[in-house]
Amino acid sequence: AAFLGRRPTLRSRATGLARWWRRLWRRVQPPAPAMVRRLVNIELSHLDLMRRGLESQARWILIIEDDAFAEDVEDLAQGLTGLMAADPPPAYVNVSESFSTTELGIDHLLNPVGHTRWDGRHTRVLMSAERPVTNTVCAILYRREFLASLVTAVEALPLEPVVPIDWKLNMALMSMYRSGALGVDECWLVEPAPIAQMSMRPAAILPS
Repeated sequence: AAFLGRRPTLRSRATGLARWWRRLWRRVQPPAPAMVRRLVNIELSHLDLMRRGLESQARWILIIEDDAFAEDVEDLAQGLTGLMAADPPPAYVNVSESFSTTELGIDHLLNPVGHTRWDGRHTRVLMSAERPVTNTVCAILYRREFLASLVTAVEALPLEPVVPIDWKLNMALMSMYRSGALGVDECWLVEPAPIAQMSMRPAAILPS
C-alpha cells in the first residue's frame, strides 16, 4: 500500500493487524508441508518457464497459468500481435484479470497509452501504470530484455519465507523500480483484460 501511494484507511489498518496476528499464529502452527511444497513448486515452475522463454531467443514471452481462460482467442492473438509491435514497447503487460483495478487500489496510477491501441476485435483500453503492478501472474506478456533482469531479481530473493509467486514477483518489481532498473509507465494493463483467472471467480470452475 505504501509503494502504491495509498493512504491508510480503517479497513487497511484492520487488514494489517489481521495479517500480523496470522504471522504470529504461523509461528505456533506452521502450514502443512504439502502447502509449502505446492507454493515452492509453483515458484520454480514459473522461473523454469521464464528461463526457457529466454533460451528460446524470442523477443516476447507470454506466460499463462493453467487456470487462465480467454473467451475469444482470435481477439487475444490479434491484440498480442499489436502489443508486441508497440514503439516504444513496455517492459511487460498484464493481460489477465483476477481483481478489478479498484480492488487492487491502483486506479490513481493508471493513464491511457496514447501511441498504441488494442488491435483485437473487442474494445479494450491499454493503460500504463506510474509504478509497476501486477494483477496476479495469471497471464503476463514480458519483453525479453526486461524478463532477463526480472529473473535475476527474483533469483536474488531468498527462498524463505515461502510466499506465493505473485508476492515474490511483486517484491522483485518494487526493488527494480526503487533501484531505477524499471521506469515509470513501463508496466501496462489491458482493460478489460482478454484473459480471466477462473480460479478467482466465485464458482472456481473452468467452463466445459
